[in-house]
Amino acid sequence: MKQHLTQLTQWCLTIYFLFGMGGAVVVAQAEMSVIVSSAAGLDKDYLYFDLVCNVGPFSGYFHPKRWERTDDHAFQISKVIEGEDNSVPATEMTGIVFSGPRSLPESWSIEVPTSGYLSFRINPAPKGKDLPDFIQINNANTNYQVRSDGLYYSPFLQKGDRFTLRIPPGRELFHWSELVFHTNFSAVIVKPKAPSIAQRYVPIETGKIQRVFFPTGDPGVWPVFDKDGDRSTTFDQIELRASTDIFDVEYIDNQVLKNGEYVLQRTFTIKEKCRRANRMKRQRDWSQLPLIVTTEWRK
Repeated sequence: MKQHLTQLTQWCLTIYFLFGMGGAVVVAQAEMSVIVSSAAGLDKDYLYFDLVCNVGPFSGYFHPKRWERTDDHAFQISKVIEGEDNSVPATEMTGIVFSGPRSLPESWSIEVPTSGYLSFRINPAPKGKDLPDFIQINNANTNYQVRSDGLYYSPFLQKGDRFTLRIPPGRELFHWSELVFHTNFSAVIVKPKAPSIAQRYVPIETGKIQRVFFPTGDPGVWPVFDKDGDRSTTFDQIELRASTDIFDVEYIDNQVLKNGEYVLQRTFTIKEKCRRANRMKRQRDWSQLPLIVTTEWRK
């Protein structure tokens, strides 16, 4: 009982040290099981995770519940932020605290879903004999960088690489926070039962509205997204006849009278899903309607 109270006192002191007096703090013990969380199922065998849009630290694919771990000395910390409606306060995930005592290193591992790198903060910084195996890639010790902003940056990771954070044994408490995955892909589709890494993860590219264009000015021509930005190569061009994983595509049709004839005029609005402020709007004559209308009635 005495040891339990001492541990609890250490957690409280650490939380006070980390967050000061601003707002309440909730401490919840992290679960041991690996659970898919915050994902929209495409069907029972497919999961979808945003990697760029509306993704904060330790969220989406990298939610704490999705990591494999060797021990249970880790506690998730959330800061309660009281808004105008105090009956439903908002919470902000502020990281993981590793308590003690730990007789062995405590490791958290996850398979990276696509190319990119991880950045995070660890406090206090491991030093001395704890440094060599602090971060492992595919179970091998690796180098990492601590930048001027105080964040740790992993090496560049490829799809299927296993990233592991190893907390050294001892009684010292560590605070792991601000974990963010940096990638050029906006999302990933995960097929947990796929037999190979290549089939398990299907990354979705981030759209670039500057690469959307109309191949010609002729009526009836659909807008095209050019993946590599080189319009001379057509094998990578996708017609945007409907919304895709990258773009929202909408169009409105109107009948317009031109030179005594009705023309179907189509207005396209195309928006990037991750950066909805990035959009283009184009109005084009789409087709001539068969009904011919004269402006005067002659007897």
